[in-house]
Amino acid sequence: MKHHSTLILIITLVFGLLSGCTSTPEKKLEAKGFTLSYRDKLAAGSPVNKMQLSHPVKLSEADVRRYLKSLVFEELSLFGKKKTVFLPQDLDRIGRLLTKAIQRVPNHKIIHYELETPRGTTKGDIFADSKHIHWRFDSIKGMGFSGRSYTSFGNTNWRMVPQSGQEYHAVNKLLGTQAQENWIITERVPSRSARQKNPRSSKNKTEMPSREPAKKPPASEDASPAKVTDPALEEKLQFLKDLHEKNLIDEKEYDQKRKELLDTYL
Repeated sequence: MKHHSTLILIITLVFGLLSGCTSTPEKKLEAKGFTLSYRDKLAAGSPVNKMQLSHPVKLSEADVRRYLKSLVFEELSLFGKKKTVFLPQDLDRIGRLLTKAIQRVPNHKIIHYELETPRGTTKGDIFADSKHIHWRFDSIKGMGFSGRSYTSFGNTNWRMVPQSGQEYHAVNKLLGTQAQENWIITERVPSRSARQKNPRSSKNKTEMPSREPAKKPPASEDASPAKVTDPALEEKLQFLKDLHEKNLIDEKEYDQKRKELLDTYL
């Protein structure tokens, strides 16, 4: 009987310890509209669970700022434009704290952040494997990601726009791979020792694009073949047509908006 009671006590203590571990509150750092936390990768979804993370990542604050500056998205509205996710004032607010988080994140954790902006909250996750750093966004400036080009009339969605050295993360589906348009992967910056061994090649590989491409001089002709065949124009014209067919805009509005679009691109 005594042995039986002892066994029950041991089982109870072990169960209590395990329960205490799973219920440990998540530690957060909050500073001036910016919230930063480490989350267990098991809570990040199936694609991340299957990854072999490689943390921490040795990056300087300048490296982190270059990465953040290179992240671009576009709103998939009728007149949506490509914009940087983080403005210069955002980089000043979060650059140093994100750098420290990336340098110290445990191997089984990912970084989650929420940044308050005048238009709404930008939030997402940052983590790395042996070759890439992953930037996955849940919302940008208050706009959540739905995975659809258009949510409904009057609402806009968005997608990330891969820049040089970037690409979408792809997941395997039944019918093949599918690009995750809210998830950008970039190459990891080599360590400082690797840069010193081959400074010429590291200059090309380590620096994220920090300058805008050189602007082309204005064309001498009014019409530009590149603009006429721009896929964005086709998407916007099709969207406008769909609105008209669903009687969400009348014939006059349809003709007016269609003319404005064509005047912009032609």
